[in-house]
Amino acid sequence: MSRIRIAAAAGVVAVGAATLVSAPAPAAPAGKVDPGAMFSSVHYGTGCMYQMSVPVNSSGWVAFYERKGPGYPVRLIGRAKANGAQAVVSWIPNRQGLRQLYAVQNGKRGPIASARVTQGYGSGPMCFAWP
Repeated sequence: MSRIRIAAAAGVVAVGAATLVSAPAPAAPAGKVDPGAMFSSVHYGTGCMYQMSVPVNSSGWVAFYERKGPGYPVRLIGRAKANGAQAVVSWIPNRQGLRQLYAVQNGKRGPIASARVTQGYGSGPMCFAWP
């Protein structure tokens, strides 16, 4: 094999390796979902509204989900386009109990966060939970 062919082959390999190293990270939630600030208790209330957010590492759509636990049906909370390094949706819990919350971006699920939901009194942002 000639020196020119060897140099050309080495150049192709180097360009391919540089492309792999500099490829952007796949879009995915970069942390746990934050269910939002609670008004007056350590629980979240049914019928109360919270601003749920998740840090992300890429722009694009993010879907937020809730479920009771593994094996239970999943409920779509909403979808939001990432703005800066986070995506935000409004969450209004409608069932009491321990809930698992997570976000999905480009088919990649982020870590699961847990939130205890009890009876809510009031509505929207002027609402509180009581055990």
